[in-house]
Amino acid sequence: MPIEGLKCVNCINMSGIEDGELARDFEYDFAEDALDFENQLSEARDVKFTQNLTEPLSIGSHIICTGTPSDDLPWFAVNIGCGDPSRSDIAIHFNVRLPQCYVVRNTKRHDKWGMEETTAYRSFPFKIDRPFTIEVLIDEKEALWAIDGEHYCSYAHRNPSPLNATWVQVTGIRDAALKIQKTDIYPTLSPPPLAVPIKSDSNDTIEDEPKWHPNVIATIADGIPEGHQIVIRGRLRPMLHSFTIDLLDVAREWPRGNILLHVNVRAHVQSQMSRQLVVLNAWLGAWGQERRQRTAKLIPGTEKPQLHQTTSSKNPLQQDTDRDHPLFTLGV
Repeated sequence: MPIEGLKCVNCINMSGIEDGELARDFEYDFAEDALDFENQLSEARDVKFTQNLTEPLSIGSHIICTGTPSDDLPWFAVNIGCGDPSRSDIAIHFNVRLPQCYVVRNTKRHDKWGMEETTAYRSFPFKIDRPFTIEVLIDEKEALWAIDGEHYCSYAHRNPSPLNATWVQVTGIRDAALKIQKTDIYPTLSPPPLAVPIKSDSNDTIEDEPKWHPNVIATIADGIPEGHQIVIRGRLRPMLHSFTIDLLDVAREWPRGNILLHVNVRAHVQSQMSRQLVVLNAWLGAWGQERRQRTAKLIPGTEKPQLHQTTSSKNPLQQDTDRDHPLFTLGV
């Protein structure tokens, strides 16, 4: 007498289901979710505010965009383009993707998009229902973007260039407002730069110690006196790529003053070597001749590496972790 095999109560009875088909009761409707998202994107595209330019953008042109992201629109964009806004070239597409928490920059020419850029100088600054102010500064070779008074990213001019733009458009923001003017400083909403405190010892603590953040510009009131040093502390990224230290004659993002000393540590260049590449230069109206040396010995992911810049010709910018091997030596 044939005995029917025991069946696990957790097993799914797929009898009556043809090969290649999935029972409707057990099907997850990915298409429905995708459709909902596509509808949101379509609605965001339909929410548009376009302002035609009365005169071409030029060096120093300053675009201010304000608005508030809403939770029913998954992204918004600021576009700077040429020709008919409905089907035209876009010189700069600044696309804020709230679900993914990043910003895409790109250019569209002849209905084809170029290579996306997503890197930025600070963390994602946008939040649902929180008003924002975006500043766009047009320079000779790039556009600078600031969010709420802090520089966020730069985007090199492509073809077409924003210098040939005829309109600016905001999509996906219901309360968007645009203002286009000229400026001689950027970002205009930036707070006064922090001042580097003077201490008798680098380990001393002082009242009202500044709260430093990445990519900071700070002032040195009276320069670096003889025998004094600048101490820079921070955490290196585990996947260390590069970082830069500049000594400037003016504390501002744009227009940049002279760079009296440019130190660029390029850890990504032949990263298998025991020491990282250091590139030294100066900008006095134009870049000078580079000086390259493989002298940095930085450990990615370490908590408190220290770099020292002194004004003594015998004391280099050096690492606390390796006093006998300076990052570089530069007489002054």
